[in-house]
Amino acid sequence: MAAATVLTMVCAVSAVTGCGKNVTEDRVAPSSTSSAPTGTTTTSTPSITVSSVGEHDRIVTSPGAEPLMAGIRAADPCSMLDIEPLPSMNLGTKSVLREGPGLTGCQLRVGDHVGEPGSKEALYLFELSLGEVYDDDDRARDKAETVNGHTIYRSRLADERTAADTCYYYVPAGNSGYAHRLRLRKIPPDGAPANTPWPEKCDVEKSYVGKIIDRLNTLAPRGKPADGKALYGKDPCAARDAVQARYNDWTLNSVGWIAPYHCQLSFGESGAKYSLQVDLEYRLDAEQKVSAGLDGGPYRAAGLSGIILRSTVYGPVPSRCAVSLTYRPSSDGRLNGHLIRLAIDWTALPGAQYGDPDHPTDGSYPPLPFDACADVGDFSTAAVRAAG
Repeated sequence: MAAATVLTMVCAVSAVTGCGKNVTEDRVAPSSTSSAPTGTTTTSTPSITVSSVGEHDRIVTSPGAEPLMAGIRAADPCSMLDIEPLPSMNLGTKSVLREGPGLTGCQLRVGDHVGEPGSKEALYLFELSLGEVYDDDDRARDKAETVNGHTIYRSRLADERTAADTCYYYVPAGNSGYAHRLRLRKIPPDGAPANTPWPEKCDVEKSYVGKIIDRLNTLAPRGKPADGKALYGKDPCAARDAVQARYNDWTLNSVGWIAPYHCQLSFGESGAKYSLQVDLEYRLDAEQKVSAGLDGGPYRAAGLSGIILRSTVYGPVPSRCAVSLTYRPSSDGRLNGHLIRLAIDWTALPGAQYGDPDHPTDGSYPPLPFDACADVGDFSTAAVRAAG
C-alpha cells in the first residue's frame, strides 16, 4: 500500500484527533542569554552525488528497517536537540523542550519570552521527527546539500509561498531510506501577521543541523526509562505472533515499518480475491472520540478503554475494523496520551469486484474470507499484554 493510502486509512480510523500535531509537557529550564537572530551568507554548493535508496515499499520492508526502528525507539528525541549552541545563534534568551509530535518527536522553542502570554517578540520553533521514510522520489524533488561532510536535504516545501517563515531539512539515516526531519519556523508575536518572510530561515536551520548531526547519526539510547506508564521504547509489532497464528493458512508477504512505532503486516493467499493488512501502532495523542456518522462506539480490551470503528466496503460484513485504546491518558488538555492502535483491513484485488466471472456485470463482491472485526478483541488483548 502506498504511503498516502496508509496515511488516509490510519487517519480515518482514528476519528477526530488522530492525525493532529502533538505537543506535551515542558522538559527543560531556560537557557542562557542572547539577542536578535542573525543569518549566515548563502554560498553556492558544488554538485553532490546522491546514492539510490529505492521506493517506499522496498524501504519499509527491507531487512535493515526493523533494527533501525528499534534503535530509534531506544533513543530520546529530546536528547537530540542541543540547547548549548543557542546563545551564539542569537535567537533568544530562553529555551523550552517539549515532547512530540509523536513518540519520536521533540520541539525546541527559543525566544526571549517563551511561555509568556502576550509577547511582542517572535519566537523560534525547532521541530524534530525521527525515522521518516524518505525515498528516491522525495530526494529527487528536494535539494541535496552538505554540512560537516554529511549530505542533507533541504525540502522543496521551504520554497513554497505558504512557508515563507519556515524551512525543512532531512538528515538521512545512513543509506536506509529513512531520514530525520527538522523543521524551523519563526513564530510571530501575538497580533502580528503569520507567514512573514524570513530570508535567513534555511541558513539558520542548516547551521543548527550541523551542530546536532552527530547526535542524529549516533542515536544514543535513553539514559533512564521514561517516567510512569509509557510506550516509549516498546515494540508495536510484539503482538504479531497472535495475528500470524489467526491467519496461519495465509502467507505473511511482508512486515513493513511505516514508522518506528508503526508496524504493518501484509498477508496474501494463492487464488484469493482479497489481500489483508494489519496495522499495529503506538501513538502520542489525546484519547479518541467517535464522530457522528461513523460506525463505531466505546470499546474495552484487557482493562483499557477506547473506541472501535467499523467499515463495510464489500458487503454487509465489516471489511475494516480498528480500535484505539488509551494506554496512558492525556493530561492538562495536552496531546500527551499514549495510545495503542490496531487496524484490520481487507482489500479487494483486481477483478474481484464483479464476483463470479459468469456474471461480470452484477456489481457484487465475493464473500470476505473473515469478518474484519471477528478477531479484533483477541488482537487487542494481545497488543495490550505485549505493551506490558
